Amino acid sequence: MDLFDAFPALRRYPLLSGKKVALVGISTIAYTDSAYYFEVGKPKYWQQYKSDATTTTIVGVGGIGGTIKQGESVMACLRREAEEELGVRVRLVLSRQTYLIHDWQIVDTLNLPPSKKRPTPLMVILVPPRLGGPGIPDHLAIVAFHTRLRGMPVPRDLFGLLRVESRALADFFSRDEWPLDEAQAHPGLTIVLNDQLPPGSVLRPVLTARAFQLLIRAGCDMWS
Repeated sequence: MDLFDAFPALRRYPLLSGKKVALVGISTIAYTDSAYYFEVGKPKYWQQYKSDATTTTIVGVGGIGGTIKQGESVMACLRREAEEELGVRVRLVLSRQTYLIHDWQIVDTLNLPPSKKRPTPLMVILVPPRLGGPGIPDHLAIVAFHTRLRGMPVPRDLFGLLRVESRALADFFSRDEWPLDEAQAHPGLTIVLNDQLPPGSVLRPVLTARAFQLLIRAGCDMWS
C-alpha cells in the first residue's frame, strides 16, 4: 500500500514530498490502566552474536501489529492484528500530534487533520528499503497508533508478551537492551512466553518499540 493513499495529508511535509513511500506495517503501542504491552519477537527474527565460546541471542521487543492484507483498511488491520495476537479488542486513542521518525531520530512533529476514516497516528516510522534498483520506494513506512486494550491480553499468535508497568516505562526504555535474567527479576516487568528463550538471551527494542523509546527519552507529552 502507498503511504499517501492511506494518509494523503502526509504529502505536504518536506521530508516526504515527492517521495515514494510504501506502507508495509501497522502497529500499536497498546496499554491498560496499569501497563504497556509489547511483542517478544519470534525465533526467525532473532540475531546471534558470538564472542569467544559464548553465543548471545538478541530477541526483539516490538509493538503489536503486522502487515496490511490486500484490500484491508488501516484500522481493520490494526483491529485484526490485536485480536489475533492478544485476543482482545482495542480502542483507538487519538494523538494530538504525530511524530515522524527517520534514521532513528525524531525529525518532525506533524499536525494531521483527524477524521473517522483516517485517524491520527502516534508515529510514522521510516525505514530503508530492503533492496535497491528501479521501482524501489525511497522509504518503507510503519504507522503506529496508541490504543487502549479492552480486556486482559494474552500472547496468542506471538512467541511471547512483555508487560511493562507504567511506573517502569521510563526505566525500561532508559537502556538499549536488557539481559533476560535482569528483565525477569525487574519488579515492573513481566514476560509471558509460549516457548523457552535461550539462556543468556538479551531483549532489545526494535521498530515500533524502538521508535517509542525515542519519544520516552525525549520526554514527549503523548498522554495529554
